[in-house]
Amino acid sequence: MFLLDTDILSNLRKIKPHPHLIPWIDATGWPEVASSVINVMEIQIGIERVRRSEPALATSVQEWLAGLLQAGRMQILSLETDAAIILGKMYESPPLRNFLIAEPGSKRPRTGADLAIAAIAISAGAVVATNNERDFLTIHRHFPLPGLFNPLERRWSVAKAP
Repeated sequence: MFLLDTDILSNLRKIKPHPHLIPWIDATGWPEVASSVINVMEIQIGIERVRRSEPALATSVQEWLAGLLQAGRMQILSLETDAAIILGKMYESPPLRNFLIAEPGSKRPRTGADLAIAAIAISAGAVVATNNERDFLTIHRHFPLPGLFNPLERRWSVAKAP
């Protein structure tokens, strides 16, 4: 199973998604592709940010998200107990603090979402599919992922665990 990162889900919403994305999902099979409650949170945060300046866009993205969440459309993985334990360990891992603490002067707080996505992926044995490989490689150095794949580049950064 592949757990899509938020950047990959957002790419699916584009009028013209990356040319490799849909063919990769079709070849993989939609039942083998999942999202997580953390992705839902990140998308909702984005909706709320844009709602202030572009309410029509916010409504459009909210409708897209509702369609994505319709029963049976895509599997949504939750933060279950095993993932919560892994996430707690990650939060207390000094090399991963930069995922939680924003740079001084930053306008956006750090949510630790990548840590949570990684924890869910580890507990579910799912490969993380992202175009944001750098952050997940940092996490992988301390908490090995079951795999890390960039579907836009068709590249494995961390081979799928046997």
